[in-house]
Amino acid sequence: MSNPSIPSPRSAMRANHEGVILIALLWIMTILSVIALSFSRETFVEVAAARNQRDLVDAYYIARAGMATTIYQLYQKMLIPQTNLPGLQALEPDGIDLGTVAGKFGNGEYVVDVQDESGKVNLNAVAADQLQALVEVIGIPKPDSDIIVDSILDWRDPGDIPRKNGAKDDYYLGLPVPYEVWKDGGRMKATEELLLVRGVTPEYYYGRRQKTDDGQIVELYGLSRYLTVYAGSQRRININYAPLPVLLSIPGMPPAAAQMIYERRKVKPFASWEEINREVTPNPGPGIIGYISWSRTAVFTLTASARRGDSKARRVIRAVVRLNLGGQDKYTILNWNENIPNW
Repeated sequence: MSNPSIPSPRSAMRANHEGVILIALLWIMTILSVIALSFSRETFVEVAAARNQRDLVDAYYIARAGMATTIYQLYQKMLIPQTNLPGLQALEPDGIDLGTVAGKFGNGEYVVDVQDESGKVNLNAVAADQLQALVEVIGIPKPDSDIIVDSILDWRDPGDIPRKNGAKDDYYLGLPVPYEVWKDGGRMKATEELLLVRGVTPEYYYGRRQKTDDGQIVELYGLSRYLTVYAGSQRRININYAPLPVLLSIPGMPPAAAQMIYERRKVKPFASWEEINREVTPNPGPGIIGYISWSRTAVFTLTASARRGDSKARRVIRAVVRLNLGGQDKYTILNWNENIPNW
C-alpha cells in the first residue's frame, strides 16, 4: 500500500511539465508585451510625425497668407503715402513702418519681418573697409571675420591670386564636394550665394543664438539681413531704413551719431543732409555724404514665420519683392527661399 504523502513518479513528472508550460507562457506573455509596447511606441511616433507634418503644411500656407497681406499693405502705402494726402498729417507708424506685420489666418498666426533693400549694404559694390566694419559689428569674431571679408572680395574679383585670408578656385576645387567660383562679371545674383563663400556658415548667414556673459541667450542676425544685391552699382545707403549695424559700418560715422540717427528717424525721417548736419550730434561730418541717400528702390525682403494654433512646428519663407507701382503686374518676386531655418 502506497504512502499518500509521497508523490508518485507520474505526479512528479506532471508537475514538472506544468512548471515548464507555466514558464513558457510567462516568456510568451513577456515577448507579446514587448511587441505590443514597441508597436504602441511606433504608432505614437507615426501619429506625432503625421501631426507635425500637418502642422508644417498649415504653417506654410499661413506664412504665404502673411506674405500676400504684407505685399498688399506695402503696395498701398507706397502708392498713396500718408504724408501726401491733402489736409492730413502723418499717421502714427504702423507695422510696415516699424518693420513687422503680424496677423492671424485661419487657425494660425504669422509674423512678417519687412526690410527695405535701400537700407542695406550693396554686396557687389561695398569697399573692403566698410565690409570689414559690418562683419565685425554684427558679432562675427576674428579670424572668421577676416576670412569672410577677404573671401567675399576674392569671389567678386576676376583675378586668380587670393588675398591673405581669401580663397580662389584652388581652394574650392579641393573641398570634399568641389565647385568653381561662379564668375558672372564680378557680381553676385543673390545673397544666398554667400553660402558658397569660404568662411560663411549658415549661422553667419541666417543668424544664430549666442550666450552672453551673464548666461542669457540672445538672437544675432546674420549677413542676410544687412547685405543686398538689388542696388545696381549704387553704394549709397538709405539712412532712413538702414539697420543700426549698417549705420555703424559707414566709414567716418561716430557710433553716437549712428545711434541718434537710428532713434530720431523713428519719429521723423531725415529729408536732407542739412537736416542731419543740423540735428545730429556729434556731427558726423561731410565724409559720410558719399555713403548715404534718401532714395528708395521699391524692393523689399519679407521673411514670414508662421505656425498653426499652439503647435511648435513653424515654417519660415523669405522672398525679395519688387513693387511695380502703377504697372499691370503689381509686384515681381525676385527671389523665393523656403529653406530658411526657424530663426
